[in-house]
Amino acid sequence: MFQNNLSLSQKTRHSRTGSQARQYSKALSYFNAALGKGKLARLKSRVLQRPQSLYDLNALKPDLVLRGRFYSGMQVVAICSIIGSEGRTTDFDRDFRPLREALRERWVSLAMMYLVPLPLPAIELIQVGDAYFVRDGHHRLSVSRAFGQLAIDAQVITWKALPPFPWQSATEEAHQNE
Repeated sequence: MFQNNLSLSQKTRHSRTGSQARQYSKALSYFNAALGKGKLARLKSRVLQRPQSLYDLNALKPDLVLRGRFYSGMQVVAICSIIGSEGRTTDFDRDFRPLREALRERWVSLAMMYLVPLPLPAIELIQVGDAYFVRDGHHRLSVSRAFGQLAIDAQVITWKALPPFPWQSATEEAHQNE
């Protein structure tokens, strides 16, 4: 009887290990696909001379006319409206695809959570105008986007600033001045 229980325990452990291995393999393939798409997008942006990098809020901050800051609470934010980062612009491209192999383990571990499925913690964003910048949660955002998620839970801090903003097109600026 003891022998049978041990065998059952071993079978369960091996089954769980096999499942984790499959999840790791799937998560790794998503990472490799995102990394490959990022490399291709960078090459394309160089050829077409169009920037593919995230806006760096730290670099833009001195040019912003800030009128105040406040906590806006938990919100569901469209991923397409997140255009930059507060300092991590070299790790992810404009579509939040990883740019370096060094990001793999953290990215894959979060992707495995996503596959289980376990909810990923909310990210932290700074809102300036209609645009958002990531303060914390770059990997979570990247994984969510890679899996086709269109919106994400976020703790949002709003910076009240006067337009025009560097990321706005001339059309948007004209529309705001009307």
